[in-house]
Amino acid sequence: MLPACPCTSCGEPLPVAPGATVLACESCGTALHGRPAARRLVDPDWTALPPKAKARYADDTPELITVPDAMVPFRIERATARRLLRDRTRRHWFAPRAFRRVDEAESFRAAYLPHWVWGAWTRSRYRAARGDFTWASAGRAGAAHGSRVRGVRWRPAAGTLDRTFTGVVVPATVRVDTGMLADLMRDWRLGGAVPFDAGLLEGRWVQRYDLEPEVGLELAKARMAAAVEGEVRGLVGGDAQHVPVIDTAYSGLGYRLVLLPVYLASYPHRGRRRMVAVHGESGRVVAGRPLSGTKLGIAFMLAAAVASVILYSVL
Repeated sequence: MLPACPCTSCGEPLPVAPGATVLACESCGTALHGRPAARRLVDPDWTALPPKAKARYADDTPELITVPDAMVPFRIERATARRLLRDRTRRHWFAPRAFRRVDEAESFRAAYLPHWVWGAWTRSRYRAARGDFTWASAGRAGAAHGSRVRGVRWRPAAGTLDRTFTGVVVPATVRVDTGMLADLMRDWRLGGAVPFDAGLLEGRWVQRYDLEPEVGLELAKARMAAAVEGEVRGLVGGDAQHVPVIDTAYSGLGYRLVLLPVYLASYPHRGRRRMVAVHGESGRVVAGRPLSGTKLGIAFMLAAAVASVILYSVL
């Protein structure tokens, strides 16, 4: 039996292909990311972590899931979020009506989105090469102005780098566009997180995490590795760096499931449902700028008519 789309307004079956890692709903654009059990990697750092408490915090979630460790409370009231969304969307005359009135949509709701927040101490041993540019003249002997050719002089480099990571955040939901999540992340302040309190969930929609924590660890390690490589290149120095080997060991590895606040609404556009968001802490609106083909056509015809009148009067 095909799994159903998790969005509340669709419920269409998702197509499944053998070994697929992305299941996409053609009706609303919702995507589920997963990995078949046979293809999951067993990370020794993950298996060494102690298990977290499990519970059911949604009536329609039969399986046990990890209990959130912390949450960031809403600082923007619902009415204020609606006003901010209305002020933003109604500025765009060329947008479709559904977008300009999205603050009135029934889908508007306060939501807590799950994120895995990782921390670790890392020790990285690296072998690299430092390249320094050299310049030589390529002109003929005795020529006044010869061209210059750049070369690179390479020297070996090696060392050890210690880093502390305290807040590597990995979104645990795939029901919100990744670009929107990255944009929202710029304003969330994890320092304002409080211990998880079920009482603060009243009247809010809580998104169940789609990415398991072991998958979150893979993504977190990838971000840590990128940060380590960037710092290694800075230590190697020179005009160019070649870093073929970085061996990183992790200690003090730990993670939290943190719920972050946002107001979400959706609207139909070109056969799909598009999403807009209001940041639950800062009130910043994150939304695209869709264009209405009808309004653009009307504007084009008016512009053409005005141009014709002007041209006729000049002739």
